[in-house]
Amino acid sequence: MNRRISIGVAVALLLSVALFSIASAHAKLVSSDPAAGTKLTAAPTKVTLVFSEEISAKADETYFTVKDEQGNQVGKGQLDNTDLDHKTQSATLNTALGDGIYTVTWFAVTPDDDGHSNGSFSFGVNKDPGVQPTAKPEPTDVPEPTATPAAGAAAKPTAAPVTAGAAPATLPKTGESAPNLTGYFILGALLLLVTGLALLRGRKRA
Repeated sequence: MNRRISIGVAVALLLSVALFSIASAHAKLVSSDPAAGTKLTAAPTKVTLVFSEEISAKADETYFTVKDEQGNQVGKGQLDNTDLDHKTQSATLNTALGDGIYTVTWFAVTPDDDGHSNGSFSFGVNKDPGVQPTAKPEPTDVPEPTATPAAGAAAKPTAAPVTAGAAPATLPKTGESAPNLTGYFILGALLLLVTGLALLRGRKRA
C-alpha cells in the first residue's frame, strides 16, 4: 500500500511540474530580416521576425510597428500565415523610404499559456543605427581560425560583411510578463486531490 501511495504522489507531482514548465514558456525573438543593428545601403521592402515558438494569430496580441526617426509609422506587421508553425511576423513597408534609422517594436503572445513578450531594435539605411540592447544569443559553432600570412606576404583582403538579411550576432533584448498560471495551479491541485481520494478509497478496500 505504501508503494502505491508513493507512486500516485510521484505521478501527480510530475504532472504538476510538467504543467508549470509549459505555463512558464514565452516567445523569444530568434532572428530578424533586416537584422538588429544592420546598416543597409537601400531601404528594405519587407521586415520579417521569427520567434522561438508559436505565437497568437490575434491582431491585437501579435504585431509589430516600424517607425522612422520622426516617429512616423512606415509599416505594421502581423502573423505571417504562410508559416504553418505560426512563428513568423512580417510586414511590407511603405515605398520610397529615405535614409535614416528605423525602429521595429514588436509584441507577441503565446496562445498555450497567455505569456506576453515584447522588444524593439533598430536598423539603418545609409546611417549607423548605433549599439543595440542585446540578449545573449544562442550558442553557435565556433568558426575555424584563419591562417596568419607569412612574414612579408601580402595579406588577403577580407570580404565586406553582408548586412541585408543577415541573422543578428546578438539578439535584441526582449521584455516579458509572467504568464497567467492560475488555471495550471488549479489543475495541478485537482490532480493531487483526485490522486489522494483514489488512494484513500483503495486503502479502505484493502
